[in-house]
Amino acid sequence: MSDAEAGAEAGADPFMDTEDVAAKIGVTAETVRVYLKRTRKRIAGGLPVRPQDLPLPDEQFRRSPAWRKSTIDAWISSRPGRGHRPAVP
Repeated sequence: MSDAEAGAEAGADPFMDTEDVAAKIGVTAETVRVYLKRTRKRIAGGLPVRPQDLPLPDEQFRRSPAWRKSTIDAWISSRPGRGHRPAVP
């Protein structure tokens, strides 16, 4: 599903598929799938979701995950940048 197709359905907050999310954050679709797999593994293991973990999809269309644009925008703004490390005392 493209942004255009989802936009007609979702109004101002369209759905984004794996390829859309990948393009927005500058990685491959496979990397997004790995991010999602890691999030699901953490949840299954009883661990909390961290800011850098990709949020679970807002919707599933057949076997394809889809996130609202607002979900991805919020995730991007709250996740640490590349190479972010906590300050060492």
